[in-house]
Amino acid sequence: MDFWQGQYLLFLDYVNANFQLVLAKLMYTGIIFLITYLLLRLRLTLVNKIFDRSTHDINKANTLRTMLLSGTRYVIYIVAVLTMLAVFEINIAPLLASAGIVGLAVGFGAQNLVKDIITGFFIMFEDQFHVGDFIEVNDQVSGTVEELGLRMTTIREWSGKKFYIANSEIKTVRNYNRGHLRTVVSVAVPFEEDLHNVFNTLNEVCRNITGAHADKLIKLGDGSFVEAPQVYGITDINKDKRGVVFTVTAVVDPTHYWFLEREFRRLILEYFQAAGIAMAYPQLNIKTDRSFEILHNTKQGGTVDYS
Repeated sequence: MDFWQGQYLLFLDYVNANFQLVLAKLMYTGIIFLITYLLLRLRLTLVNKIFDRSTHDINKANTLRTMLLSGTRYVIYIVAVLTMLAVFEINIAPLLASAGIVGLAVGFGAQNLVKDIITGFFIMFEDQFHVGDFIEVNDQVSGTVEELGLRMTTIREWSGKKFYIANSEIKTVRNYNRGHLRTVVSVAVPFEEDLHNVFNTLNEVCRNITGAHADKLIKLGDGSFVEAPQVYGITDINKDKRGVVFTVTAVVDPTHYWFLEREFRRLILEYFQAAGIAMAYPQLNIKTDRSFEILHNTKQGGTVDYS
C-alpha cells in the first residue's frame, strides 16, 4: 500500500513539474507574441515619422518606406520564430550546419525567394518605378503601384482589383510617370468628307485644349510648349472602315495623360457633330447577280420584267 501511495505521489510531482514548465513556456510564448506586435507597431511609427519629413520626391520616399517596412517585418518575424524555438528547446544548429538540409531548402524554393529579393533591390536602385506610379507589367497587368516589397510588388488595377506579382516575374515595365508623355488620338472620317474642313476642325480642337488646359501641358524654361496640341496629319487610310485617319498629338504632364486623351476624344466628337462631319465605321458591300434578284422578287410575289 505504501509503495503505490509513493508512486502516486511521484506521479503527481512529475505532472505538477511538467505542468509548471508547460505553463511557463506558454507564458513566454505569449510575451514573445506581444513583443513582436509592439515591435511591428513601433517600426511602423518610426519609419512613417522618418519619411513624413521628406520634402524631396514623394513617390521615391514612399517606395523606400514600403521597402524598409517589408524588410524589417521579415527580420522581426524571423527573430520571433527563432526565439520561440529556443524557448521550446528546439536546437536548430545541426540543421543550419547541415549542408544537405540547406541544399534541400534551396532546391525547394529558396532560389525563387533569393531571386525575388535581388530583383526587388535592382528595381529600387535602378529607379524603374515608384509607389504611386502607373505602370504596365509584362504587357498584361496595368495599374498603380501600391507597394514595392522585398519579395513582391503590389499593383491596383483601375477597376479596383489588386495584383501581387513576385519581383522575379517582372520582365518588362512600361512606366507612364516618367518624363514627358505624348497623347496620340486618332479619328477616321469617310473618304467623301472634305479633308480641309476636317483638318480645320481638328485645329480648333487643338486650340481649345491649349487654351483650357495649358497647365497640363509640358513647357520649356521660356514658357513655350515642348509640343503644343497639333494635328499631326493623315496617318493612315483605313480600308476596313473605308476612311481616312487623322491624328492629333500633344506632349503632356504624365499626371494628366489619361484626362487629356479623354478630353481630346470628347471635343473631337462635339466639334465634328457641330460641323456636320461624319466618322467612318466598318462597312460591308454585298454584290448580287441578276438571277438572285429574279428569284427573290418571285418568292415575294412580285413581277419580273424580262425585257
